[in-house]
Amino acid sequence: QIWLRDANTIIPASRYFYDTPFLASWLEEHLFHQTPKGSLYDWIDSKGKMDKNTTETDQETSAVQAAYQVFQILGPDWLETEIQGQSIIERLERALEYVLRNRFDEALGLLKGAHTADWGDVDMVDEGQDAIYVDERTIWTADIYDQAMFYGACVQMSEMWDAVCQPQKAQKWKKQALSIQKNTHRTLWQKDKGFFRIHLHLSSFEHEFDEDDLFAMGGNATAAVLGLADIHKAQTIIETALKRQPIYQISTVSGTLLPPYPENTFAHDLMDQPYEYQNGAQWDWFGGRLITAMFESGYSQQAKEKLCEIIQKNAANQGFFEWDTRDGKGRGSDLFAGSAGILAQAVIEGYFGVEWTHNVLSLSPKLGEKDGRVFLRQPANGQSVRYDYAYEENEMGVLKITLQYSSSFDGEGAIRILVPRKEGRHTTAPDQRDFSLSIDGRDTDFELNTVGQDQFIAFHTDFKDRTAVIIIKKAQKLK
Repeated sequence: QIWLRDANTIIPASRYFYDTPFLASWLEEHLFHQTPKGSLYDWIDSKGKMDKNTTETDQETSAVQAAYQVFQILGPDWLETEIQGQSIIERLERALEYVLRNRFDEALGLLKGAHTADWGDVDMVDEGQDAIYVDERTIWTADIYDQAMFYGACVQMSEMWDAVCQPQKAQKWKKQALSIQKNTHRTLWQKDKGFFRIHLHLSSFEHEFDEDDLFAMGGNATAAVLGLADIHKAQTIIETALKRQPIYQISTVSGTLLPPYPENTFAHDLMDQPYEYQNGAQWDWFGGRLITAMFESGYSQQAKEKLCEIIQKNAANQGFFEWDTRDGKGRGSDLFAGSAGILAQAVIEGYFGVEWTHNVLSLSPKLGEKDGRVFLRQPANGQSVRYDYAYEENEMGVLKITLQYSSSFDGEGAIRILVPRKEGRHTTAPDQRDFSLSIDGRDTDFELNTVGQDQFIAFHTDFKDRTAVIIIKKAQKLK
């Protein structure tokens, strides 16, 4: 079986190992089987079987996000490839329009889905396989995960239409994204708690406990990494995740529902106990997204620490498990490639800071005081990029960072280098005069940028074989 949401999250890793057919053909197959109404199946297999977990509302949005990643690698021509007389981008639009027609609550201006645990596909009322399908007993909600996925898909749909020179369609989906964002912030954001509520019930049904206190990692991390949450909301979401991990004694930041639903809230035996499966167990599939958001939101030091916790857990388990117990014991599939893809994104885009499309390249190393190197090649377009990063400190406390970089990318872009921070010392300077930058021995203009707790030295460059040297003359102690 090839699952849409899982395969979508594999691409951040697979793009560096496989050529175009592996990146695109599975998605084209899903689009080939698109229903006349525009909906897409959850999974298809080599025997022609297919099915859809109707409790969820993320199949179509996952397809758009996967297509957006392929478009970033191959360029806009691929979007105009025809499948049974209709282009890929037209089919993607039909998919999102299906969601608006069939899973949209007009009163709230938000998407709806079955009452599950955060992002999950198991409803609350059924004991067996029926738990993944809606029926007359379904309890409907508007949840943060669906809004985040749809918002991200609308933004990406807008960018793709713009890339194929359809500005009116691009504006349509941009407007839709802004509407979802506005309504989500109005209805689901909890200012007093610092995170989005898991969902809002669309009926009179109520729990006997405070459901709004459940921190839904899946929906909140997805909102942070896809931009539904602005930078300030993303930072409070991150702070909440960091605070709750030790309170609920989870071995990594991948705990998906803290606290989980009480015992027997869900009828299914995989979900009837706290901290099992989707009811509060660890899922790197979402913990990795939070770590990527941490790197983007100015929490690089904590992001590295949390990434190392996950690495240590997976090394001990000798695999990328589908989910883990509260204390980090692997459960489910031990070859869960979706988790591997998301963690690759945290490493490549977060830690090494490589952001790369067919026409844009930027580097944002967050190695700090650690030497490191990275080499990446995309078989689908033949492009490659590498850099070597070296850190030095002399006896006078003067810091030197050397970045040697090159790429086959034909163009210019931005480089932002994290100012190192270690053991209570933050190497900031009172003003820009305490920093210097040279490229290939020539003094070069730069800026100092601050995001959250992180400070960056930023400059513009081409990606020919270059050597940048940064000197930081003062290292101040943090109080």
